[in-house]
Amino acid sequence: MDGRALQLLNNLRQEQAINQAIADADPLDVDASLRLLPLLNERKEIAAIGELLEEAVTRAQKQHEGGFIHSSAAIRDICMFAASLMCYGIEPNERVPEFSQTLLDYSIITQSHIPRDSFIDYTSRNPAGNRERHFTTRSEEGVFIDSLRRGMAALDASLQELVHACQYSFAQQDFADHCSAAAHNFQIMIDAIVQVKRGITTEVFTHYIRPFFEPFMVEGRAYSAPSGAEMSILNIDLIIWGSDCYDDLYTPYVQANIIRLPTVYQEICRLFVGKKSLITMLQDIATSGRQLCKDERNSVRALHSLLTKMYSFRMPHYKVAEDNVKLRLKETGGEVKGSSGFGIDEVKYVLDQTMKKRQLLAQILAEDAIQAS
Repeated sequence: MDGRALQLLNNLRQEQAINQAIADADPLDVDASLRLLPLLNERKEIAAIGELLEEAVTRAQKQHEGGFIHSSAAIRDICMFAASLMCYGIEPNERVPEFSQTLLDYSIITQSHIPRDSFIDYTSRNPAGNRERHFTTRSEEGVFIDSLRRGMAALDASLQELVHACQYSFAQQDFADHCSAAAHNFQIMIDAIVQVKRGITTEVFTHYIRPFFEPFMVEGRAYSAPSGAEMSILNIDLIIWGSDCYDDLYTPYVQANIIRLPTVYQEICRLFVGKKSLITMLQDIATSGRQLCKDERNSVRALHSLLTKMYSFRMPHYKVAEDNVKLRLKETGGEVKGSSGFGIDEVKYVLDQTMKKRQLLAQILAEDAIQAS
C-alpha cells in the first residue's frame, strides 16, 4: 500500500478515539450550565445565556495551557452559548468582547481554518447521555444528534474501506471486496436519515432546531454555522467521481466544506484531488474496446452497489432539505440558504451526480455483457 495512503488510513482510524476524548472533556467546567441551556432558550432568558457565555470565556482566558482535546471541547461548548445568543439576534462578541480572541486562540491550538464549531462538534464530539449538549428541550433534537452521530461513524468506516480499495486495481478482487465493505457500512447512514425524516417534522426542524444554526462574527468576519454538508461523504464523492470534476457548482462547495472537517479529511482530499477519479478510470477501460475481466466486473458491481447506497441516502436527504426550504420560503418569501451558506442547488447537484454515475456503471456492465455474448 502507498505509504501516504497507509498513514492517512491509520490517522482516520484514530478519529473515533479522538472524537470520544473530546466528547468526554469539559475543560471549562460548563456541564451544569449546558444542562440549563435548553430551558433558558425555551424561556428566552437572553441575559442569563449571555452571563453563561461570559463565564465560559472568562474561564477560558484563565487557562494558560490546553492541548488539542481540551481546546476542541472548549470551542464546542463556547459556541453552544454563542449560537444561542445569535438565535435572538445578539452577536456574541458584542455581549462578551473577549469572545473573538478566545476562539481565535483556540483555533490556533487546534489548527482549525474556522474559529468556531463545526458539524462534527455538534454530533460526533457531543457527549452522549446526560452530558449531551442541546439547544432545545425538544426530544427531536436528541433524535437528530444521535442519528447523525451514528451515521457519521458509518461514513468514516465506508471511507476507510474505499481508500483501502483504491490501493488495488479494478482487476484485483481486493478492490471489489473493500468497495463492497464500504457499501455495507454505508447502510447505517441510510438508516440515520430515515430516522431523521420519520422522527422530525419539517415544522419542528425549521422552527425549533434550525434557528440555532446562524452565522456569527469573529473578529469582524462572519463564519457560517455547522452544516450537514460537513461530512466525510465529501471525500467519498471526491474519490468516486469528484477528484477530476471542476464544475462551477461543485468546486466551491467542496472547498468551503472540506476545510471545516478535521485535518485527516482535508489530507485525504489532497491525496486524490487532481487525479483521475474511479469513474474516469472505468470510463477509460470501457472505451478501450476490450472486454472486462471477471474481477473488473466484480469491481464495477461493487462500486455500483456503493453508489446505490449513496443514492438511497441522498434522495431522502434531498427531500428533507427541499421540504425545509419550501416551508421557509412560504414563511419568509426571501432567498433561503442552508446553515453552511449554500442552497438547495448543491444538494440537488450531488444527488444528480450520484444518479448519473450509478447509471454510467450500469451501462458499462450492460455493454460488457453484450460484448461477451
